[in-house]
Amino acid sequence: MRINRHFSKTRRTGLNFGIVFASLLTISTAPGLAATADTPKAAPWTGDFSDFPSTSWKQKWGFVDEGDFGFDRMTPQGQELNVFYGKGSSAPSCKDCPSEGGGQFYTNFRDLGRPDLADAPTVHLRYEVKFPTDWDFGTKGGKLPGLYGGPPGQASGGQHGQAWSTRYMWRVRGDQPKGCLYVYDPSLGDGYGKDVGTGAWNWQSDGQWHSIEQSVDRRTGTLTVWYDNKQVLQENGISQISGIPFAGVFFSTFFGGHATEWGPRRDVNAQFRNFQADTTKIG
Repeated sequence: MRINRHFSKTRRTGLNFGIVFASLLTISTAPGLAATADTPKAAPWTGDFSDFPSTSWKQKWGFVDEGDFGFDRMTPQGQELNVFYGKGSSAPSCKDCPSEGGGQFYTNFRDLGRPDLADAPTVHLRYEVKFPTDWDFGTKGGKLPGLYGGPPGQASGGQHGQAWSTRYMWRVRGDQPKGCLYVYDPSLGDGYGKDVGTGAWNWQSDGQWHSIEQSVDRRTGTLTVWYDNKQVLQENGISQISGIPFAGVFFSTFFGGHATEWGPRRDVNAQFRNFQADTTKIG
């Protein structure tokens, strides 16, 4: 009888252990939990311009061979990129511009090996920009890099498709270069993009580096901006993008608009550096 009781107790102990082990196994393999518990969060993607525009640079950035222009006006300076804007220049579509200016290219998170960024509900993009003291913002405004989703070319230049983009603009109001996000999304239908948050901050032309960071939440449409690490904007400013994954960085900078009246009153240059993308706040 003592043997039977011991055997029964052993069976109960083994059964309890089996239940606990099975429970732990279920938890460890539950969807979405294994990555949190066992897989460390990926480091932010970082991009510089030290070997711009070589084949290796294109691979590191996930360069998309579509929709680019102005590579003859973009010059690497160490890890920085200098962009030239000619007097009176605007977008490539300008019909009356006496010169050319700015540059543009698209990147793809999947092509550079970061599907986690492409599929994330929220992505942050941060970089630094420097406008020299002799910079001229012109009389109307211009574009600066942001994020995009969907096929290249379907969320800019008056083109609309199943795509979106969140570039920045400066809008000259009085003599002040007001900052805003310039948004395209499927809800707009036609025409050009819309401004979100105009005047939430001013761009500075003081010859110093200034950081700019945006986050896009595809689930809620919330757009947030930090200028020099200070939150300056948070608004539900983009629609119908929950089903359109992040594609990558939309590096796009020029005066315009599409006419010379948007252009600077003299030749100018701006510099960009330290591009980073992550699923959480960077700076």
